[in-house]
Amino acid sequence: MKITMLGSLGTINSLVIPQLIADKHDVTVITSNEDRLPAIAALGAQGLVGDMLDEKFLSTAFFGADLVYLMIAGGPHGDNFLEHTTEQGRIFREALADSGVKQVVDLSSVGADAGSEAGALYAYNLIESELRQLKDVSIAFVRPVGFYQNLYSHLPSIIERQALFSNIPADVKQNWVAPQDIAAEIYHLMTELPAGKTVHYVVSDSFSGAEFAEALKTELHLPRLHYLVISDQQVKEGLLKNGLSEEFSEALIQMNDYQRQPEKLYADLKAHPDEVTEGQVKLADFVKEFAEEYRSATRPAAYSHS
Repeated sequence: MKITMLGSLGTINSLVIPQLIADKHDVTVITSNEDRLPAIAALGAQGLVGDMLDEKFLSTAFFGADLVYLMIAGGPHGDNFLEHTTEQGRIFREALADSGVKQVVDLSSVGADAGSEAGALYAYNLIESELRQLKDVSIAFVRPVGFYQNLYSHLPSIIERQALFSNIPADVKQNWVAPQDIAAEIYHLMTELPAGKTVHYVVSDSFSGAEFAEALKTELHLPRLHYLVISDQQVKEGLLKNGLSEEFSEALIQMNDYQRQPEKLYADLKAHPDEVTEGQVKLADFVKEFAEEYRSATRPAAYSHS
C-alpha cells in the first residue's frame, strides 16, 4: 500500500513508520525541514520537502496514495489561529479531493466534538468539519486525550521548588495517553481502515493531579513534593512571558476551563465506549519514565536555572 504521511519524524511518526516499512508498505513522509531527509531515508521511507499550506504541493504529494495520514504539526497556535486552522482544513480538503485519495487517518483530539467553548481544542473541530465535507472518502478521526508528555512541563518546578503548579484542581480526574498507544491505534487504522467517517478515542489511564504528584513523590523520594493550584491569571502571565500571543493564551485558558469540567470534555467519549481504545502505558509506567528524566536533569551540570 502507498501511504503519504504528514508530521515529519515527530514522536508518533517515528513509531509508526518503522512498522509500516517492516510490512513492506511504500511510505512517503512530508517534512518542512530538508535536514530530516537523511533520517527519513534511513527508515526506508521517501521524504518530500514542502509546506502544509501549499495546496498544490499537497495535491501532488497525495496523488497516487492509497491512504494519507494528516496532522497539524505542533498543534494549532499563534495569532488568528482559528482562522488559520480553518484555512488549513480547507487546504487539506481540497488537496485530498484533487488527488482522489479515498482513505484518510486524521490525528485530531479529544474535545473535537465541542464548539468554541473548548478554547484551543476547537481548532480540531474546525479541521474535522472541513474533512467531513469530502464525499466517498473514508476518514478515521483519531482523538487522543491529554498527552503524558505535557506533564513534563512540571519538571523545572519540581526540580526548583518540589511543586507542581496548575490551574486544574488537584482532585479533577483527567484522561491521559502515551504516544506509543496513539501510534498503535494509528498503525491499526492505517492497515484496517473502517469504511465511512469514524471516531477513535485513545486513553492510556485516568488520574488526578494529586494522584500524579503522590506517585512522583514516592518514585522520586521527595517527601515535600506537592501539587499547588494557581489562578488562570498566573498561568496566562506565564504563557505571555514565554512568548505566546494574547489571543492564543486566552484560548489556552479557556481550554483549561473546559478541562476543569470533565463531564463536558469527556461526554462524547463516555457516550461511545465502543469508540475508545484502552492503551497499555499506565500511570505507574509513565512515572518511571518521568523519574528517569528527573534524574538525568538533576545530574551535575545537566540542569540550568537560566
